[in-house]
Amino acid sequence: MEQKSNTLKEMEEAAPAAEEPIAKPSKKKENRFWAILKGSFLSRESVIRQLHFLVVLTLIGVVYIFNSNYSDKTVIRISRTKKELEELRFNYINTKSKLMQASRQSELVHRLEQRGIKESKVPPRKIILEEKDND
Repeated sequence: MEQKSNTLKEMEEAAPAAEEPIAKPSKKKENRFWAILKGSFLSRESVIRQLHFLVVLTLIGVVYIFNSNYSDKTVIRISRTKKELEELRFNYINTKSKLMQASRQSELVHRLEQRGIKESKVPPRKIILEEKDND
């Protein structure tokens, strides 16, 4: 027959082995953190080897900033031009309506009367000249 063993006791013994203590941050991670704060990581060979990559990233960042500023200025310029175009269109319509009003016959008669010129009541006649033949 099989022997019955105390399973609870075995479980208690196995349980502490399964639990692992909470790991503290390693010295390497602490050293990396302090190296970043102190700036000493910049003097390492790995950074010097990747200097080309860092320069390219910096140039891309500068181009990105330039492009963003340029597009903002372009949008502002377009907005300003639209406002100016709208103002010029209103000015055109206003001037055109004033010209149409000033060139009406009744308005011309009124202006010319102030200068002493009166409107003719006799309709105009057409003058026809006959050509002489020099034969």
